This record gives sequence, structure tokens and C-alpha cells, in this order.
Amino acid sequence: METGYSTKKVLLLAMPFAGINIPSIQLPILEGYLKDRNIDIKTHHLYLKAAEFYGLNNYNCLIFPPNDSYSAQMVYSRYVFPTHWKENEKKFREFFISNISINQDVQNNLSFDNYVQKTDIFYNWIIEQVDWKNYDIIGFTLNYGQFLPSLAFAKKIKELNPEKKIVFGGSRTVGKLGIRVLNVFDYVDFIISGDGEEPLYHLAFDYQNYSRIPSLIYRDGEEIIWNKSNENFDLNSLSTISFDSFYQDLSSTTDDIKQYFTLFGRLPIEISRGCWWNKCTFCNLNIQYEHYKEKKVDKIVEEIKFLSDRYKVLSFQMIGNTLPKKNHRLFLEKIKSIGKDLSFFVEARAGYLKSEDYILLKEAGFTVIQTGIESFSQNYIKKMNKGARIIDNIATLKFCTENEIINQYNIIVNYPNEERIDFKETKENIQFFKQFLPPPQISNLIVEFGSAIYNNSEDFNIEKLEYTNNDKVIFPPEILEKEISFYYNFKTKNQICKNNWENLIEDWKKIRNQHINYGIKTQEVLDKLVFYFADGGNFLKIFDKRNDQNVRIYILNDLERKVLLSCQDIISFQELSTKLSNIPDHELGAILHTFEENGIVFCEDNNYLSLPLNYSQIIKKSSKIKSQELNKVQV
Repeated sequence: METGYSTKKVLLLAMPFAGINIPSIQLPILEGYLKDRNIDIKTHHLYLKAAEFYGLNNYNCLIFPPNDSYSAQMVYSRYVFPTHWKENEKKFREFFISNISINQDVQNNLSFDNYVQKTDIFYNWIIEQVDWKNYDIIGFTLNYGQFLPSLAFAKKIKELNPEKKIVFGGSRTVGKLGIRVLNVFDYVDFIISGDGEEPLYHLAFDYQNYSRIPSLIYRDGEEIIWNKSNENFDLNSLSTISFDSFYQDLSSTTDDIKQYFTLFGRLPIEISRGCWWNKCTFCNLNIQYEHYKEKKVDKIVEEIKFLSDRYKVLSFQMIGNTLPKKNHRLFLEKIKSIGKDLSFFVEARAGYLKSEDYILLKEAGFTVIQTGIESFSQNYIKKMNKGARIIDNIATLKFCTENEIINQYNIIVNYPNEERIDFKETKENIQFFKQFLPPPQISNLIVEFGSAIYNNSEDFNIEKLEYTNNDKVIFPPEILEKEISFYYNFKTKNQICKNNWENLIEDWKKIRNQHINYGIKTQEVLDKLVFYFADGGNFLKIFDKRNDQNVRIYILNDLERKVLLSCQDIISFQELSTKLSNIPDHELGAILHTFEENGIVFCEDNNYLSLPLNYSQIIKKSSKIKSQELNKVQV
């Protein structure tokens, strides 16, 4: 039927070095949106095929700590900048050996020459096997570690088929960064900056009028135009996504990759875009989205049910910067009501959830979370503009520990305006809980494009931003000068003190592991507990083994018991005074002061949190787990 339009056929690709345990969510979302509107579209998860060519273990070693996907992509400079590669192959080799192959598994199984050879085989196989001529628009959805591979294939496609239109989208090419990418790489025709559904649809359906498509960046002669848009895309308008294309690509890989995904894979569920806080100075995760938006609870739950039934999966990754801001308790209750042994990973925000929320999280299947904790120093948190407090961070870890939820959190260090007090406050604060709460991973600050530090570097003691060593190897100098980098190092105006964060955290890990190993050795639940309380109804006992050489047992009377139990969640002195109105303020203050001196409560700005773990909560969880394990054995 003639419509006056020449609808284009679309091919969307996700390149290495994405992790193979979580499918790209962008491909199925865009595929579903365009198919609903009768656009001929095909998608391929080519990172799966890359894992096959490199070898599963090699691929995972390249992208997981101590390595990362950004460094792993360096070999694709060979195709994007062939002259640069030829003239600097020795530097590439040295970088690989000194940075990437420090992982013992990489040393043993993947030399630099193997790395180059396997890349070449994969590259040529993809170029030969994909039917490029069958499509008009070829799109790449990409993040940090997919930039060079996407450029490499886009360049070759354009060389073989000059009439094809190449589209990039994703955080690596958003906004001004997208303009710079178009300015440098003439074989990229379009950039979609922000929500991709509507721009990609209009590009396929009404290509002649691409100059009017919102959020599109394109060339007009020598000029590059960005059709900025304030449109707020409604996530609830999306149909339930399908991972059929992913599973089809997975089925054509080797048995070890299929087994790996079966054992460790999680299907992603998009619950929101953007961040409702969006003020952290180090963060650029939301440069794609000006507006925070989230799906309705019923729609998320409906997707979980559908995907679990269709693909026989129980493990999911929530895609969003935090739990739903609206109705998060209803969300958790509805997930519980599904009646399956579901498992979820989600990012969370400190200070947003109460103790009862963590109980709900565990019951709903949230076994692993990542909370944006970042610091245990008030002074440092102000630099970060986190909008949370130290006491919020401690409460989060306490509630996770009580409910046996793994919290994979980081602390960020080496800000350009880091001070001695940042280290001192952290060291002092963790003395209260490092024996029984989990330690963090250290994340050294790197300035990211679009973050507040990037945009206002002079306010953070930065004299100038500098290219990373990685980028100086990957890109020719004349390309770097076009400001296409996503990450930057920095040179400070004034020298900053060097704080020994590594030793501080290693000491924390050592102390924590000693207590854990002792509990494993004795196989006694109580030996696993270091600082906890047991409620006697009209009295309360606190068991404090934080100092092995001076174990303390506190017996609280009924009045003290009520005060401590009232501090299970963070509470201000005024709220305590109102809640315990029968206790005079001076007596309440004296009790809290004694608690604080003994490290039984943590106080911040006249807010209080009890530190001992809830014995009954932990025992209840342990008994339930043992009962479930026994039932499985009997079955």
C-alpha cells in the first residue's frame, strides 16, 4: 500500500564488550517499539558471538575486575585508526601486558597476539556473515566499552555499503559528546541523544523529514544540528519486551556460553529512567535523560510474570538508579504475591528505606543490592552532594546484614579536593561497625563527561582535565583534541594529601573475615554474630564482641530497652522525646549519651541509630533458610 513514505528496514546491534550474563535491554525495547508500529527490524546481540571467539573465560577476564570493558575495547583501534595502530603497536602491546594481563588468567590463556588474532577472526566473521545489504538503517546501541567496536564495524559497513545509514545511541554519544562524534567520524550519519524509541521510529518511517525528528543529531552540510527536545517519554506506553532475539543468538553459541547464562544469567527489567535526585557531583549516569520517569507497579510485575513464564527464568536485574520512588512497598508486596522463588539485583538509595523495607526486600527475593553509599565522612559527602548522611549509610548496611542481603557497595576516594579530615572522619566512624558490617570496594574517582565535576572543574581544585592513559593509547592525539573522551584524569591546582585508603579497607576486610571464619569453623550462629541484642521483654541484653580481648555484655532495664528499640530506625531526639513522653528529656539525653559513649548508638546531627543487630531477625532468617534447605533435600 502506498503511503507516500519509504519505510526503512532497521538492523540494531549490541557489540562487545557487554557482559553476557545480562542481555542488552536496549535492543528488545527498541525492537518491540518498532515492531508494534510495523517497522521491519532485526536485532543481534553480537557480544555473545564475541565471547565465543575469544573464549568464555578470556572474555570474562577482559571485562571483569581487575580489568574492565573500557580497556578491553582497545584492540579495535586497529580498524578505526589503522595508521595509529601500526605506528604504535608497541605501546598497545605494553599497555595490554602492564594493565590488562595483570589478571593471572589472562596471562595464562590470552597473550597480546592471541587477543589481536581472535579479534580479527571475530571481526571478519561478522562482516562476512551479517547480510548488511538487507537493511537501510544500521544502529548501534552502546556504552563505554562498546564505542570502538561499534566504530570499527560502522566504518567497514559504510566502506562496503556507502548508502547505508549508520545510527549511534546510548550514554557514550549523548548531547555535546554526540555532536563531537559526528564531527570526527564521517561514517556515522546520525546520533540519537536520549530516549531512542520515537526518534528511531520516525527515522525508519519518515526518513525524508529527519531534520524534524526530536532528539536527533545530524549533519546539514558542514554544520551539525541537534534537535533538542523536552518531550517526556512515557515508559508505560511500552509493550512487554521480548528476548526472543537474544535467545536465538544465544542458541547459536557454544555449550559453555549457554550453560554460563543458564547458571548466572539475569534478564533485565526496566523500572525507571533518570534519577529523581540527580545532584551527585561525580555522577553522569543521567546525562541521557532530563526527566525522571518510572513504570507503574502493575506493569513491572506483569513483565516479571511474563518473562519468567516465557523463558523459565527466576533471576532478574532491575534497570534503574533506585527502587521505584512511588509505591515501593506495594511493589515489593506484589512481587511477593507472584509466588515464585525469584531473585533480583537492584540499585538502592541510602536514607530512603526503613528496616521493614529491607525485610520486604528479602522476602520478595532481593538477595543482592547495590546502594550508593560512597563515603563514611560527613565532609566528603558534602563534596559529593549525595543528599544522604553517614547515619543513613550505616543503617542501610545494618538492615542488609540483619536480613542477609548482600550489599555490593563502593566508597569513592581521591577527589581532587580530598582532605585529611575526609580520611580521619571515615576512620573514626567505621570503628563502631567494621567488625560486623561488610567492607566496601574502593572506587578511585575518575571525572566523567557531563558530571558536575566535569562541568565545574575549577570548583573542585582542578587546574585542568587530562586524557586518561587508556585514551592516550587508543586514540590518535589529533582525535583526542576533538574532546570525544568520556573519562578524564585531572591535575589539581593545589596539592592534596595522600590518604591510605587501601590499608584502611584491607584492615576492615581482615577483621571482618576473622569473625566470619570463626563462625564458619564453629558452625554456631552466635559465633557469626559480633554485636547483637536479644530482647527479654522487660529487659534487653547486648552482646558486644567487637573487641576480642574485652567482650562486653550490657543488660538494659525496661526504660533503656525502650530507648534502644526506638532507635532501630533512625530517629531524632525530638521524635524520641515525643514517642517516649514519659521519660524526661534530661534522663533521655543521659541514656543516649551513655549509649553513644559505648558505641551502642551512632549519633549524627541529633539523630540516633542503634548499632547492635537484631538477634531475633537474624535467627528467624537462618532458621527459614535451614528449613528450606531441608525441604529441598527431602524432596
